[in-house]
Amino acid sequence: MKKIIYISISLLIISACNEENSTKGNDDKSEDIFNKNCETVQDYVKSFCAENIDYDKFYAENAIIRGTTLGEFNMELNIEDRKIAHKQMWEKYDFSVLEPLNILPGVNAETKKMDGSARMYANLKVTLTENQKSITIPMYESYDFDENGKIQLFQYFGDFTAALLSLEEELPE
Repeated sequence: MKKIIYISISLLIISACNEENSTKGNDDKSEDIFNKNCETVQDYVKSFCAENIDYDKFYAENAIIRGTTLGEFNMELNIEDRKIAHKQMWEKYDFSVLEPLNILPGVNAETKKMDGSARMYANLKVTLTENQKSITIPMYESYDFDENGKIQLFQYFGDFTAALLSLEEELPE
Protein backbone atom coordinates (compact mmCIF):
# COMPACT_ATOMS: atom_id res chain seq x y z
CA MET A 1 0.00 0.00 0.00
CA LYS A 2 2.85 2.39 0.83
CA LYS A 3 4.36 1.76 -2.63
CA ILE A 4 1.08 2.76 -4.31
CA ILE A 5 0.92 5.97 -2.29
CA TYR A 6 4.57 6.83 -3.07
CA ILE A 7 4.09 6.08 -6.76
CA SER A 8 0.87 8.14 -6.85
CA ILE A 9 2.55 11.11 -5.17
CA SER A 10 5.55 10.85 -7.50
CA LEU A 11 3.31 10.78 -10.57
CA LEU A 12 1.34 13.72 -9.25
CA ILE A 13 4.52 15.78 -8.71
CA ILE A 14 5.90 14.86 -12.14
CA SER A 15 2.64 15.75 -13.91
CA ALA A 16 2.40 19.05 -12.01
CA CYS A 17 5.94 19.98 -13.04
CA ASN A 18 5.25 19.09 -16.67
CA GLU A 19 2.05 21.13 -16.69
CA GLU A 20 3.92 24.12 -15.24
CA ASN A 21 6.60 23.88 -17.92
CA SER A 22 4.08 23.49 -20.74
CA THR A 23 2.28 26.72 -19.79
CA LYS A 24 5.45 28.68 -18.99
CA GLY A 25 5.84 29.88 -22.59
CA ASN A 26 2.30 31.28 -22.64
CA ASP A 27 2.83 33.04 -19.31
CA ASP A 28 6.04 34.65 -20.59
CA LYS A 29 4.24 35.91 -23.70
CA SER A 30 1.31 37.20 -21.62
CA GLU A 31 3.73 38.89 -19.25
CA ASP A 32 5.57 40.56 -22.15
CA ILE A 33 2.29 41.84 -23.58
CA PHE A 34 1.20 43.06 -20.14
CA ASN A 35 4.51 44.88 -19.60
CA LYS A 36 4.19 46.61 -22.99
CA ASN A 37 0.60 47.59 -22.17
CA CYS A 38 1.74 48.91 -18.76
CA GLU A 39 4.05 51.30 -20.60
CA THR A 40 1.08 52.43 -22.70
CA VAL A 41 -0.98 53.07 -19.55
CA GLN A 42 1.85 55.06 -17.96
CA ASP A 43 2.33 57.12 -21.14
CA TYR A 44 -1.41 57.70 -21.41
CA VAL A 45 -1.65 58.93 -17.81
CA LYS A 46 1.31 61.29 -18.34
CA SER A 47 -0.26 62.59 -21.56
CA PHE A 48 -3.60 63.16 -19.82
CA CYS A 49 -1.95 65.12 -17.01
CA ALA A 50 0.08 67.11 -19.55
CA GLU A 51 -3.18 67.86 -21.41
CA ASN A 52 -1.68 66.54 -24.61
CA ILE A 53 -3.10 63.17 -25.71
CA ASP A 54 -2.38 61.70 -29.12
CA TYR A 55 -5.68 59.81 -29.32
CA ASP A 56 -4.66 57.96 -32.50
CA LYS A 57 -1.57 56.64 -30.72
CA PHE A 58 -3.41 55.34 -27.66
CA TYR A 59 -6.91 54.36 -28.76
CA ALA A 60 -8.18 51.79 -31.23
CA GLU A 61 -10.44 53.32 -33.85
CA ASN A 62 -13.62 51.82 -32.36
CA ALA A 63 -12.61 52.12 -28.70
CA ILE A 64 -15.24 52.32 -25.98
CA ILE A 65 -14.94 54.44 -22.84
CA ARG A 66 -17.10 53.91 -19.76
CA GLY A 67 -17.00 56.03 -16.64
CA THR A 68 -18.74 56.81 -13.41
CA THR A 69 -19.17 60.54 -13.92
CA LEU A 70 -22.79 61.57 -13.32
CA GLY A 71 -24.73 61.03 -16.53
CA GLU A 72 -22.13 58.64 -17.97
CA PHE A 73 -22.79 55.55 -15.87
CA ASN A 74 -23.75 52.66 -18.15
CA MET A 75 -23.05 54.85 -21.18
CA GLU A 76 -20.53 53.94 -23.82
CA LEU A 77 -18.56 56.91 -25.09
CA ASN A 78 -16.39 56.98 -28.18
CA ILE A 79 -13.12 58.77 -28.88
CA GLU A 80 -14.78 61.96 -30.12
CA ASP A 81 -16.86 62.13 -26.93
CA ARG A 82 -13.67 61.65 -24.91
CA LYS A 83 -11.87 64.45 -26.76
CA ILE A 84 -14.72 66.85 -26.00
CA ALA A 85 -14.85 65.83 -22.33
CA HIS A 86 -11.09 66.20 -21.96
CA LYS A 87 -11.09 69.62 -23.59
CA GLN A 88 -13.84 70.82 -21.25
CA MET A 89 -12.06 69.45 -18.16
CA TRP A 90 -8.65 70.85 -19.14
CA GLU A 91 -10.16 74.33 -19.51
CA LYS A 92 -11.09 74.35 -15.81
CA TYR A 93 -8.86 71.85 -14.04
CA ASP A 94 -5.28 70.71 -13.76
CA PHE A 95 -4.62 67.03 -13.14
CA SER A 96 -1.73 65.12 -11.66
CA VAL A 97 -1.37 61.55 -10.50
CA LEU A 98 0.25 60.96 -7.16
CA GLU A 99 2.91 58.28 -7.47
CA PRO A 100 3.21 55.41 -7.40
CA LEU A 101 0.85 54.07 -10.03
CA ASN A 102 -0.25 50.60 -9.05
CA ILE A 103 -0.75 48.71 -12.32
CA LEU A 104 -1.78 45.08 -12.07
CA PRO A 105 -2.40 42.47 -14.75
CA GLY A 106 -5.95 41.72 -15.75
CA VAL A 107 -7.15 38.19 -16.35
CA ASN A 108 -9.53 36.49 -18.72
CA ALA A 109 -12.84 36.03 -16.89
CA GLU A 110 -13.21 32.43 -18.08
CA THR A 111 -9.65 31.09 -17.90
CA LYS A 112 -8.39 33.28 -15.03
CA LYS A 113 -5.11 33.65 -16.94
CA MET A 114 -3.35 36.93 -17.75
CA ASP A 115 -4.80 38.41 -20.93
CA GLY A 116 -2.63 41.51 -21.45
CA SER A 117 -5.17 43.89 -19.94
CA ALA A 118 -4.17 46.23 -17.14
CA ARG A 119 -5.87 47.44 -14.00
CA MET A 120 -4.63 50.59 -12.32
CA TYR A 121 -5.15 52.01 -8.86
CA ALA A 122 -4.04 55.61 -8.46
CA ASN A 123 -4.77 58.83 -6.64
CA LEU A 124 -5.71 61.60 -9.04
CA LYS A 125 -5.14 65.13 -7.80
CA VAL A 126 -7.50 67.66 -9.38
CA THR A 127 -6.96 71.41 -9.01
CA LEU A 128 -9.52 74.02 -10.03
CA THR A 129 -7.39 76.62 -11.81
CA GLU A 130 -9.75 79.48 -10.86
CA ASN A 131 -9.13 79.22 -7.12
CA GLN A 132 -6.30 76.65 -6.84
CA LYS A 133 -8.40 74.41 -4.59
CA SER A 134 -7.42 70.76 -4.92
CA ILE A 135 -8.86 67.39 -4.11
CA THR A 136 -7.49 63.88 -4.46
CA ILE A 137 -9.74 61.21 -5.96
CA PRO A 138 -8.93 57.53 -5.43
CA MET A 139 -9.27 55.98 -8.89
CA TYR A 140 -9.57 52.52 -10.35
CA GLU A 141 -9.13 52.19 -14.11
CA SER A 142 -9.18 49.18 -16.39
CA TYR A 143 -7.64 49.02 -19.84
CA ASP A 144 -8.29 46.30 -22.41
CA PHE A 145 -6.15 46.34 -25.53
CA ASP A 146 -6.54 45.20 -29.12
CA GLU A 147 -3.97 43.09 -30.98
CA ASN A 148 -2.06 46.28 -31.92
CA GLY A 149 -1.60 47.34 -28.30
CA LYS A 150 -4.14 50.15 -28.50
CA ILE A 151 -6.82 50.75 -25.90
CA GLN A 152 -10.00 48.97 -26.96
CA LEU A 153 -11.98 49.42 -23.75
CA PHE A 154 -11.19 52.00 -21.06
CA GLN A 155 -13.20 52.10 -17.85
CA TYR A 156 -12.66 54.47 -14.96
CA PHE A 157 -14.20 54.48 -11.52
CA GLY A 158 -13.95 57.34 -9.06
CA ASP A 159 -16.29 59.90 -7.53
CA PHE A 160 -15.63 62.60 -10.11
CA THR A 161 -18.94 64.44 -9.86
CA ALA A 162 -18.87 65.05 -6.11
CA ALA A 163 -15.13 65.76 -6.13
CA LEU A 164 -15.34 68.38 -8.87
CA LEU A 165 -18.38 70.02 -7.30
CA SER A 166 -16.54 70.25 -3.99
CA LEU A 167 -13.88 72.39 -5.65
CA GLU A 168 -16.44 74.89 -6.88
CA GLU A 169 -18.80 74.99 -3.91
CA GLU A 170 -18.16 76.55 -0.55
CA LEU A 171 -18.59 73.71 1.91
CA PRO A 172 -20.05 74.40 5.35
CA GLU A 173 -17.49 74.38 8.12
